[in-house]
Amino acid sequence: MRKLAGLAGAIALAAAVGACSSSSSSTSASSSSSTSAKATVAPKSGTETITGTVTGAAAANWVNSGGKTQLQLPSLVFTGPVDTTITGPGARLDSGTAKTSTHTFVTPAGNLTLQRTSSTSESPLAVAGKSGSTCYFKKTGTYSYTVAGSQGTGKFAGATGSGTITNTLVLGADLLPGKTTCSADNVGSNLVAKGASITFQASGPLTLKQ
Repeated sequence: MRKLAGLAGAIALAAAVGACSSSSSSTSASSSSSTSAKATVAPKSGTETITGTVTGAAAANWVNSGGKTQLQLPSLVFTGPVDTTITGPGARLDSGTAKTSTHTFVTPAGNLTLQRTSSTSESPLAVAGKSGSTCYFKKTGTYSYTVAGSQGTGKFAGATGSGTITNTLVLGADLLPGKTTCSADNVGSNLVAKGASITFQASGPLTLKQ
């Protein structure tokens, strides 16, 4: 299954620019007294996690393409200091193998820009199980990122943070004729949709300026 080589780390973190975005504006209430003091709000901090998973034929087809096309996920869910969700075109992830790159998630809460700061490391292709004549394999790719707060908007404007991105591929392929044992050497490239999945997760501390 040579097509799996390099694919776990090839998923970039770019959300398509065509997604709809909106930023909220707040109006401070004026005090009835003649003098008013401006409240000091402490930055909001916590672990921000971004997760999305694509399953079935869409996952298998992406691998069969060699990871050369954008990967469309049903959604990307943000939890932590900022809770929001991207669906539609915005949940599309680009593929890339550049050691460093900058990408922007366009969310309803504002734009979050992450800069990938290290090259990808990948786990070896491992057998994850067998069902009948179908073998399942698992592969992960990881790299680190920092938050480019100066490029953020909305709730993400001026934010700081860093973290790790993990891409996990679970894929199945039928055994070649005459083979009974699962291994990367004896399984052909005829991937099956059943049980296939690709999961993208970015997670790390995030401190909001506002």
